[in-house]
Amino acid sequence: MTEKILVDFQGTGAGVGDLTWGQRTVWRTVVKTGRSETMGGVTALPPGSTVEQSVLVLRYVMARHESLRTRLVFDGPDGGPRQQVHESGQVALSVIDADGEDPAVVAERVRSEYEDTDFDYAGEWPVRMAVITEAGVPTHSVAVYSHLAIDAHGLDALVTDLSTMDWTTGEPTVPLEATQPLRLAEQQRKPNVLRNSDAALKYWERVLRTVSPKRVEGESDDHRSPRWGDLALRSEASWLATKAIAARLRTDTSPILLAGYASALARTVGNNPVAVQIAVNNRFRQSLVGSVSTMAQTCPLMVDLADATFDEAVHRARQATMVTYKYAYYDPDRRAAMVDRVAEELGGRVEMDTYFNDRRPPGRDERDITAPPAADILAARERTSHEWVAWTDVDSPLLYLDVDAEPDTLVFTLTGDTTRLSPKSMLWLLTEIESVLVDAALDPGAGTGVRS
Repeated sequence: MTEKILVDFQGTGAGVGDLTWGQRTVWRTVVKTGRSETMGGVTALPPGSTVEQSVLVLRYVMARHESLRTRLVFDGPDGGPRQQVHESGQVALSVIDADGEDPAVVAERVRSEYEDTDFDYAGEWPVRMAVITEAGVPTHSVAVYSHLAIDAHGLDALVTDLSTMDWTTGEPTVPLEATQPLRLAEQQRKPNVLRNSDAALKYWERVLRTVSPKRVEGESDDHRSPRWGDLALRSEASWLATKAIAARLRTDTSPILLAGYASALARTVGNNPVAVQIAVNNRFRQSLVGSVSTMAQTCPLMVDLADATFDEAVHRARQATMVTYKYAYYDPDRRAAMVDRVAEELGGRVEMDTYFNDRRPPGRDERDITAPPAADILAARERTSHEWVAWTDVDSPLLYLDVDAEPDTLVFTLTGDTTRLSPKSMLWLLTEIESVLVDAALDPGAGTGVRS
């Protein structure tokens, strides 16, 4: 049984304006795939939670953040979208009784339904929220947002801001100082900001003219239907090896994993220099730190691994990441025009459709990592497992690697285009990441295996 509660909200700020660069980046993907991009998930509620508290939360976030009160209007010069921020309105909170089922299972089903149903960008708020109850008692909250309104770091900002709500009145206890989307879109038209964009596009062009046109060598001999597959590798050995390397180098683990992926890619199906895109949250100015709106954009990271030890590869990966952070803030339409121009000049497009995404929580504490015994690392390899988790014909990247963490285990999930990369080659690439990391953990002088 489902009950819908209409929640009134009243915020500050309204108007119509251009999309921000982050919104336009997401919109280009929506147009390409024909599918909504979403963020969010399921949260188990603490004992004593009430439906009324969920109403307070939904009213608070809607009133507080302009991006959640935004719908699209398709009145641009080319029929494209602009954003319209509304000052007030109503949004539905669904209250769904588990009716004898496991509430966690019901919550996951609702999340899946919310994610799989495209948003009505002009007629629907970019927020879908539900409370799952068991015998009338709330057990789980489901919240799914349009990626046009929020990104991963925006979700973190939303949770942080929610902690400042007065749970008695539902009112904020501190002012919201983060730049809102309408104001940000205005700033992105200013000459100094456009100069930053131009510098980023010069970097993009330099990468396009440096790397091989192909990210994956050759063609697949095992095309599948559906075309794109998601392969997950669970590796305790990779986590233990990464800890050993981090302890030796006294560094955080993300550049180690990036170096491991880049080395494995160059050694198996790719080439050197390695170029992958990473997502950068772009909240480097104080005025944007608390913004929940979509700020993230991707930027290519280029690293030359030739004749390097793995420890040197980690250093190069870190340095390349710093460069990428500098050049990930740009006008996506100007970028597309530049890519078209370079493709015409080079006589063909350079593939840049390969991604690395470390999805582990950004605030993790890695200061006290200690190196595990070598015997433990080797023994853990026997417990590595893999499984195919999804197949789709929705237009997807050539290669996309997600890195997630489970207790004492790393999970590498690789999305691959089987017209270019066979399922066997995808597994080869993932298992090679583990091999690279284990070899580097056991031998400080281990090389990347990439020759000049």
